Amino acid sequence: METQFYVHLEFPVAARVLATLHYSPDTPHCVEVTFALGGDHAPVTWNLGRELLRDGLSGPAGIGDVQIGPTDLPSRTLRLRLHSPHGTAEFSLPGQALGDFLRRTAKVVPYGREAETPGFLTNLDHALASMLAGPC
Repeated sequence: METQFYVHLEFPVAARVLATLHYSPDTPHCVEVTFALGGDHAPVTWNLGRELLRDGLSGPAGIGDVQIGPTDLPSRTLRLRLHSPHGTAEFSLPGQALGDFLRRTAKVVPYGREAETPGFLTNLDHALASMLAGPC
């Protein structure tokens, strides 16, 4: 399942960016978000926790590298903050579009039932093996 909408990159520079959200029951806890930065910049992809995004619709959620929550604006705008060794980026995104997308993912795999998806343990084993194979 995939959806696209524009977000506003606020920091380090102000810009309008196309965000593509992808959800697959093969990785039921994650939402893949790809930001098309345009120009000579390659797209940037992050895997974010589906529950973290859902929690961010109603209040501040996340600590460390990923934080999301509503702004003070009445327009249901969310602020997403991503931090990596390369820097920090802050985005404003439409809460309604994200909420609609997450409701569709819940129809595919209901929250709390992720472990019941076919191949979940195989995919989990593969993900853990990939993480452990990398540099420490």
